[in-house]
Amino acid sequence: MKDYMVIHTFKSEEIRQQYFAMAQDLTLEDIRAQLKNDNASFQINWNAGEGEMAMYCWWKANSPEAIIETLGEMGEMFHNDVKEMPNMIDATD
Repeated sequence: MKDYMVIHTFKSEEIRQQYFAMAQDLTLEDIRAQLKNDNASFQINWNAGEGEMAMYCWWKANSPEAIIETLGEMGEMFHNDVKEMPNMIDATD
């Protein structure tokens, strides 16, 4: 699988509020389990909380389409800007 960064921008303020209400009781492990299959796997999410309209997610996937398919109906809440990230520098070594 390839690495992707996705900017998920909420389509409206109302949708943003719905998302955070829906996600408030989910753990990272819950979200990873729901967003994983043979073609795409959600890794991690960065967001600045409920005051921002965009979230940033790292995905491993076979294609951008696989990410959108894995998001399913939830993907319709956002404008999804999917960028392949073929170059990684691991600063933890």
